[in-house]
Amino acid sequence: MKLNTATVTVPLLVLCAGAGLWAVSRPADVPFERHLLDEGANEACAVADVNGDKRSDIVSGENWYEAPSWTKHHFRDLPYSNNYIDDFSDLPLDVNNDGRIDIVSVSWFSKKIAWWENPGKGGAAWKEHAVETDSPVEFAFLVDLDNDGKAREVLPQFGDEKKPLAWYEARDGAFVKHVVAPKSYGHGIGAGDVNKDGRADILTPEGWLEAPADSRSGDWKMHSGFPKGPHYGFLHVLDVNADGRNDIVVSQAHDYGILWFEQGADGAWNKHIIDDSWSQGHALTIADLNADGRPDILTGKRYMAHNGRDPGEREPLGIYWYEQIPGAGNKIEWARHVIEYGGRAGAGMQINVADLDADGDPDFVVGGKSGVFWFENLTKKATRSK
Repeated sequence: MKLNTATVTVPLLVLCAGAGLWAVSRPADVPFERHLLDEGANEACAVADVNGDKRSDIVSGENWYEAPSWTKHHFRDLPYSNNYIDDFSDLPLDVNNDGRIDIVSVSWFSKKIAWWENPGKGGAAWKEHAVETDSPVEFAFLVDLDNDGKAREVLPQFGDEKKPLAWYEARDGAFVKHVVAPKSYGHGIGAGDVNKDGRADILTPEGWLEAPADSRSGDWKMHSGFPKGPHYGFLHVLDVNADGRNDIVVSQAHDYGILWFEQGADGAWNKHIIDDSWSQGHALTIADLNADGRPDILTGKRYMAHNGRDPGEREPLGIYWYEQIPGAGNKIEWARHVIEYGGRAGAGMQINVADLDADGDPDFVVGGKSGVFWFENLTKKATRSK
């Protein structure tokens, strides 16, 4: 498969402190090369070894792309509605324990959670297995909610707030549903150990639900007081300022703002704006992109999230990563590195970080209405060429 490639070099770094931004004249620390895999519209993407050859392949929408040459394989047909491929998350998981990676997908218009069974070699069709069929699903994530150290549980964010908040456990080739609360709480969901008791809690736009000792049958206690947002994405839990308390990092999926919420000693949450200069940061992930031992933020603008109806939706696309700059005490500043701006690539509904070319540094994949792209980290290649 011939790839459309472009080397992305950015001579500008921006330092973010609160809502203020100012330029620092030095180049970006991590060079990336953009590769266009598919010009077709998508929303989701995943990285997984689909064919069992020990290489990381890419899944997006109706197709998967075989490494290392990214040969395109059509493996399913999906509805196309209102300018969307109705596929809002692709999650790689061996549901039936047959040694092959299946794909769990969620849809908004079809009101569905389903998993697609990998038939293995031979060209047989992938079979769809419905899990839920009665609520729109904005997105879903693989998280560790049984606290076994493996992110194998599916946590969806239902579009219908009357739908009970639940997580789904793959067991014996099917999914077991575990209800956490009698309602959902709006746009945004996440999981992580908020109170550092060794158990993964669930986060919502209205507060966090404390995990019981038995996450399958115990009662989840709601802690309100979290600053409510109208359209959060995934709520990530990490100790941003190294004060021993876990904080929360999140983006505004349909508005302006990349934020972190500092957890105080009294349990109150203090809002910090990392960057509010661009909108539609629907997908945000945490990864150490520059190998300095500190988690970075990788995010970008989703292309036409609501077909032009959201704030700033028609402004230029961009993909960015934010580097923590520790200051005095527990003060944190953020350096924004521009990977892509004003081009075709945006961040879609998912960003997946993986070493796609097996050279020892983290690359990433994005899928959206403007196409499917993978960004090759050139750090190792640059080091070898010196």
